Parts: sequence; structure tokens; C-alpha cells
Amino acid sequence: MAFLHCEIASESLRMATAVDVILPDKGDLSEVKTLYLLHGLTDDCTGWTRYTAVERYARERGLAVVLPEVQRSFYTDMAYGLPYFTYVSEELPAVCRRMFGLGAAREQNYIFGLSMGGYGAMKCALTYPGRYAGAASFSGVCDLRRTVERRSISLHESEIAAIFGEEKAVPPKDDLFVLAERLSGEAPGLYLSCGEQDGLYAANERFSAHLASLSLAHRFDHWPGAHTWDFWDTSLRAALAYFFD
Repeated sequence: MAFLHCEIASESLRMATAVDVILPDKGDLSEVKTLYLLHGLTDDCTGWTRYTAVERYARERGLAVVLPEVQRSFYTDMAYGLPYFTYVSEELPAVCRRMFGLGAAREQNYIFGLSMGGYGAMKCALTYPGRYAGAASFSGVCDLRRTVERRSISLHESEIAAIFGEEKAVPPKDDLFVLAERLSGEAPGLYLSCGEQDGLYAANERFSAHLASLSLAHRFDHWPGAHTWDFWDTSLRAALAYFFD
């Protein structure tokens, strides 16, 4: 495998930003499957490679892996900040296809993430279901509206205002429950996991039940565990097996 740390000039962000990329060193890159792997609130694009064996898992399956950087934006086009959702969902895939020759077909593209990144992965997949064959959320902030309303989130008030505006309310376009209800076209494969001792477990249960009520096929795995890298490494292996084995 090849590991690249890139600083790219983003047109949507209007600045340079980091992205790490893991690529198979054999074969035609236009034919491989690509996994966009999203980081959590307190991490950056290096978290997955520092704390899990993602490169080894990618080598076992011949995957390309793209690990972007979004700061603490919650994968939104911020009210007073930068359009990170546009960057991750639109500009970044186009950049990776142009620079690395990765394929654009739906069946070649997947998106996973942990915590804030789990929310981001589900948001991308439910907003643009025709672009992803599968999406996975590990300990995801699945009920963002309730989480923000109750302030059970590690964001300062100023950050919440910067992300969602002065009303500090999650709009429908950023609410996974609403996005699932509005889903049009064939849904991608959906995988959820959450530790039973995680503070986000109840929200993941609610989201799974909501998907079921809409007859959206998905898998929700849970077992004893907390909001930790041990849990996310196990979840990553489980999701890779679910989608690729």
C-alpha cells in the first residue's frame, strides 16, 4: 500500500487543507473500491491511521481510503464558517478522482465515520444516496437535533452558533431523522454500531428504530463498550466484513 499525506488547495473552503490517502500499489485505481473515512470531533485526519490498523485492513481488501480534515464543523456548511459538507460530499471526491484516478461509480464508493464522523457519513449517504453503495456510523451522533437542544455535546455555545446560526437549532437538512424520511431513490447499505455503555447508545437505538419504521434496511450492531478507539477499531473491522466479505 501507498500512504500519502496531502495538502490540497480547496476551492470551496478557499484555503489549503489536509487529507490522508491510502492507495493499493498494484492494479488499476479506477477499478478499486474507495472508502471515505471520517474523523470525530476531537480528532483530525490522522486519527484513524494513528489509533487503528486501517491501512492493514485496506490492504487485505485492496481498498483505497480517503481521510479528510473538517475541524469541529460537524460536517456542515456552517452558518458562520466554512462549507465543510460541500467540501466532503462534492469537492473532495472530484479531487480524488482527478488526482488519483479513483472510480466514480456508486458501487465503488463507501463512507464510514466515528462519532461526529458517523453523523457525517450518514448525512452524506442519506443526502446523496445515489453516490454511495454503503455507509457506516460507529458511535454516531445520530440524533443531532436532540443532542444540541439538550446541550449534551462537547461544543461551546459559540461553536454551536457558528455551525447552526444564532438560533442554535439544527435545520432539517442537517437532521438525519428528516433526511431518512425524505430519502428518494434506492437507499445505500446502512450499518450502525454503538457501545452499550456509550452515552450515545439511546440515540443510536432511536435512529435504528426510525430507519426500521421507514422500512429502510440496515444493520445495528451493539455490544458492551464505550466511546473508545478499541470499540471503533472493532466496529471498522465489522463494517468492512459486512460490506466487503
